[in-house]
Amino acid sequence: MKSRVLIIEDEERMRHLLTLVLSEEGYEVQAAEDGVKGMLLWRDMEPHAVLTDLKMARADGMEVLDFRNRRYQNVPLIILTAFGTIQSAVTAMKQGAYDYLTKPIDNMEVVRVVARAIADTRKEVGVSRGVQGEAKMVGSSQVMHKLYEDIKLIGSTKMSVLITGESGTGKELIAQSIHAHSPRAAKPFIRVNCAAIPHDLLESELFGHVRGAFTGAVGNREGAFVEADKGTIFLDEIGDLPLDLQPKILHAVEDKLVSPVGSSKSRLVDVKIIAATNRNLDQMVHNRQFRSDLYHRLNMYPLRVPPLRQRGVDLDELVDYFVALFCREQNKPPLVLADGVLQLLQSYHWPGNVRELKNVLERVVLVCRHGEITEDLLPEKIRSEYIVPQSRSNDYLDLSSQERNLILAALEQSGWNQSKAARKLGITRNTLRYRMKKYAINRTM
Repeated sequence: MKSRVLIIEDEERMRHLLTLVLSEEGYEVQAAEDGVKGMLLWRDMEPHAVLTDLKMARADGMEVLDFRNRRYQNVPLIILTAFGTIQSAVTAMKQGAYDYLTKPIDNMEVVRVVARAIADTRKEVGVSRGVQGEAKMVGSSQVMHKLYEDIKLIGSTKMSVLITGESGTGKELIAQSIHAHSPRAAKPFIRVNCAAIPHDLLESELFGHVRGAFTGAVGNREGAFVEADKGTIFLDEIGDLPLDLQPKILHAVEDKLVSPVGSSKSRLVDVKIIAATNRNLDQMVHNRQFRSDLYHRLNMYPLRVPPLRQRGVDLDELVDYFVALFCREQNKPPLVLADGVLQLLQSYHWPGNVRELKNVLERVVLVCRHGEITEDLLPEKIRSEYIVPQSRSNDYLDLSSQERNLILAALEQSGWNQSKAARKLGITRNTLRYRMKKYAINRTM
């Protein structure tokens, strides 16, 4: 059977050339002139590899990449880009693209990259559209312990869940964890980003379509609700759901009935529904931007995810976790934090939350060359925001004295082994080192 290749390219001459080159190599090739048509064609032809231009008027290459990441992680996507936008192509590769080719395209290079992409993918076994491995949540603060308890409780029910919180707080990770703690864990986990899918594709993406329902619908297609049958559907960015689609979503939430676009027949599905948003749905309901009946159906069990600045000691643990993770990924020996670095990270307000912290630490580990992460490696915005602590009241001094005595006791009981002392105190080693410096604690005192 011939391998199928999809080309998404808005320049007619380039589209024709790529189609000709790959067809001559024995591939079954189909082409689309923009991202919207390309995503429609993708769902019908089920290609083994996709080539997409980066800059297009209707749904650009990054939107096509997001579509691939949500539904077709096992299909390699190759970016076509002009020399001036190579950095964007590199960014796309970090987000899951297989490779990129710069224009003008070398015909033999196209053939080599496509062949390699398909061969590499066929070596992989068991690629899933659902949760990739066990969801990893980090944090021992009181608010996180409460969240862990809620996750276990919710997982055992059929109730709809609404996760709210700022961007970057880990709402999708929580949704994955709820699914993993449910009886549906072995069934599909399907994520739909309501903000990322073009409006004219969203209904088909959610409910499927029948052949001939609209231009480009060359076959029947099941939507996300049917794909998630017996499992979980995660409606991310639900606050961006268009008003005209909300009644149909309400019908699916209330009655578990879905109708493909272009069909009068309904199908019963058994899905657990988790929705998430960083928007204020209460205010949107008040402004008639979101249906109140849908809101209340989704909000059967509300979960509020706290921002990183409200999670206390979790930041220290996240720093340790991400530094160790990126050292492994980048094949580097373990790194330590220089004095003052953790204090700077704790002082910063983290508007992008855990996502921002992760991105900062990935870059810091990459550029660190001497085994120690120093203050100068941190972004200027973090270094410039640090506020020198002001003098406190006598009450604070008393509390500080008690904390100092606790640290000393833990160190002495552990033979001054910092790792053991940190475990006794329930904090990370980096936090212990920071507090030892703060209180001038050393073994020679």
